[in-house]
Amino acid sequence: MTKATLAFFLAAVLAAGLDVAPAQAQLSRTFVSAASGNDANNCDRPTPCRTFQGAHNKTNDLGEIIVLDAGGYGSVDITKSISIVNDGVGEASILVSGGATGIAIDAGAASYINLRGITIQGIGFGGGIGLTFNKGFALTITNCVIRNHTQDGLDFSPTVTSILDVSHTLIADNGGFGIAVFPPGSANVKVAFSHVEVFNNSGDGIAVSNSAAKGGTLTGVIADSIAHGNGGFGYALGAFSGGPPANLTVIRSVSANNQAGLFANGPLGTLRVGQTTIIGNTASWEVMNGGFIRSYGDNNIDGNGDGDPAPITIAKK
Repeated sequence: MTKATLAFFLAAVLAAGLDVAPAQAQLSRTFVSAASGNDANNCDRPTPCRTFQGAHNKTNDLGEIIVLDAGGYGSVDITKSISIVNDGVGEASILVSGGATGIAIDAGAASYINLRGITIQGIGFGGGIGLTFNKGFALTITNCVIRNHTQDGLDFSPTVTSILDVSHTLIADNGGFGIAVFPPGSANVKVAFSHVEVFNNSGDGIAVSNSAAKGGTLTGVIADSIAHGNGGFGYALGAFSGGPPANLTVIRSVSANNQAGLFANGPLGTLRVGQTTIIGNTASWEVMNGGFIRSYGDNNIDGNGDGDPAPITIAKK
């Protein structure tokens, strides 16, 4: 074989390899489109995917999925650090039926998941759960809607140390809790809710509890939020004997027309409340099994079915 022929042969082999490689590569930024997407595409901007799951599977760890237009994008199982982002192109929705789950998160212990501008809508036929979180380090939810599911709207039950942050989000009309934070093990868990509306859920609006956990801690903050018309408690804390300490602070919020505005169950935690309106509930607040509710003395408690007793006041400092 001559040198020229050998050079040509090697160049041809190299070119063939280059043609194949990009089709197999994952991208750090992928796109979905209801209008023009196809999951057979590589999910780049000119050739987007059709579903969240299709794009998730072709996105690098720590990458992001961008929504290009309004439409339904199907349920998704998240197993890595990823962002799914809709920044105002119209409703990007997931329809849930048949006892299914809209978004299920079971990622690595160090994974970060970010959801923005997503609607998770139950459509009957046993609509299941809006979102479940079993494993990952951090979940942030912003500008989302989770509604009309037959069970919980958001079920946060991490088995490892985790953080949950929810802001500017509506969770309504669900058959269970609006938001349930029930870590089953010894993980340390921190949760924060800001400008969150939990409305007309059959169970509690927002409930955080150490559940059967042992050895970890659970802390939560609720600020500038509304719990209204829920069948259970507006804001509830569980801190049971044998579990870790659990604490919940409610500030500048409203709890109205629920079973009880505030609820604390168990001796190992304290629910603190300040600058909050508690009105129209069957009871303004309730404690069980040695639970503690403490007030900063600057709340509006009025029009509840129990005569509006004042909680024990924390001394101002």
